[in-house]
Amino acid sequence: VGVTAMLIAAKYEEVWAPEVRDFIYITDKAYTRQQILTMEKQMLSTLGFNLTVPTAHHFLSRFCKAAQADQDACQLACYFS
Repeated sequence: VGVTAMLIAAKYEEVWAPEVRDFIYITDKAYTRQQILTMEKQMLSTLGFNLTVPTAHHFLSRFCKAAQADQDACQLACYFS
């Protein structure tokens, strides 16, 4: 469950997520590719493939941080969104 949760989180958050074989290597081949993928399918099915909904506010918060915008500009952007 832990390995699969890390795989799902990495796929969701990372731009270049690790591959399944990387998780197999990390666990010293404790799990097979098929076991990890089966558990991923089961976990996502249980969650109804409902992880989160991206919002404009979330995007703007991250964008302002990346753009190093001042607080006034960020607040104005959030207000207009």
